[in-house]
This record gives sequence, C-alpha cells and structure tokens, in this order.
Amino acid sequence: MRGWMGKLGAALLARTQAEKEIAEYGNALRALAKVIEDRKLGDRYLARVEELSGRPGFADSVRNVLRCKSEGLTPKEIRDWIGSRKLMDLSVYTNPLASIHTTLRRMRVSGEVEEFANGGGQKAYRFTAAQLEGPKTKELKNLRGKMLFDARLAKER
Repeated sequence: MRGWMGKLGAALLARTQAEKEIAEYGNALRALAKVIEDRKLGDRYLARVEELSGRPGFADSVRNVLRCKSEGLTPKEIRDWIGSRKLMDLSVYTNPLASIHTTLRRMRVSGEVEEFANGGGQKAYRFTAAQLEGPKTKELKNLRGKMLFDARLAKER
C-alpha cells in the first residue's frame, strides 16, 4: 500500500508540474501569437494553442452553439452566441469571425455541418442530419431493429 501511495504522490506532483509548464508555454505562445504581423496566422496559432491546451476551441464552441440552434446560424450569429454565453474568450483573437469561418469550412468539408441560405439569403450553417442524430441514437435504432428481427425469428419458429 505504501509503495502505491508513494507512486500516486509522485504522479500527482508530476501532473502539477506539467500543468504549470502547460500554462506557462500556453501563455507565452498566446502572447507571441498576438504580436505576429499576419493576423490570420496569429489567430490560427491562438486556435491551435487553445486546442492543444484542452480548452474549448472554436470547433467545440461552434458545435455547442449549433446544438442549441438546430435551424442553423450565420457565422456572425455564432460569434454572438459564443460571446454572450461566454463559451470562450474571443477577446484574445484579433478577428474571431475569420477563425469561425475557417472552423465552419473545415466542418463543412468533413461533412459535420452543411451550408445553406437562411431566410434572409445569408450563408448559414447547421449540423447535418447524421450529426444531429448522434451515435447513441444510432445505437438505439440498431438495437431496436435487432430486437424486432429476433422477435420475428422467434414467431417463425
């Protein structure tokens, strides 16, 4: 027991040191990204730092917003929702809308969201039907189908 307690203590100490280093490196990278002359490049670095540090990044924040508004939103509306609900700190980005556009484009290419024209003719985005359904819903449908099939087989016997 003592040996395992010692190992746990050492692991916790290592984790604390790692978290301190992650915070220091993350802060340094954020500061450097803010002074890069190419603002788009700086915003990409900021988004990558947030992604690597485990904080919710643009993609997670955009997903959260789109889950709340299944009818879809424009990039500006997404930005406003993220800011008003404090899903992430947009003030560190010089042009958060550009990062949101980039994130939406990647999500569209991967098939996660679809682009459409909203009622006002503006470009808007929403989850694809497969994304809205989610893996648990698919599992339940598959299970239900299997149960129905098994019930039919039992009747035939």
